[in-house]
Amino acid sequence: MAKEKTARDYERELKKMIKGRTGKECEAWLLPQIELTASNMVMIKRIETAINEADLTNIVGGSMGQAKTELNPLIPYYDKLQRTLLAQLEALGLNYNVTPKKVTENTKQGGKEQDVLKQTLDIAMEGTRNEGDLY
Repeated sequence: MAKEKTARDYERELKKMIKGRTGKECEAWLLPQIELTASNMVMIKRIETAINEADLTNIVGGSMGQAKTELNPLIPYYDKLQRTLLAQLEALGLNYNVTPKKVTENTKQGGKEQDVLKQTLDIAMEGTRNEGDLY
């Protein structure tokens, strides 16, 4: 039986995936997101193992003493954790819901759209100053 991966193992894998996607080392501001994602991946694996070792359904007694089939109570949690993982991977830029531009855009300077908007605003403000000088 293979050794279960730890959160640190998943963190290393996520950092490698980010480097593969962006072509550069993982930035420090992503570390909390990476840690949470890795922790979630560990929990998903544990719940998956527990579900695989048990039956998907259980026979339990109903309120009137009748036999009732119940779904393994871990399945809804497993589903929720997987949905959370997909959102986490998207936040890290590691699935197809994220465009390459969102992954590579420089947010420190606001991106190219901000630069164009700033230039337009600067030109407009200069025109206003010049018009004010005439009056």
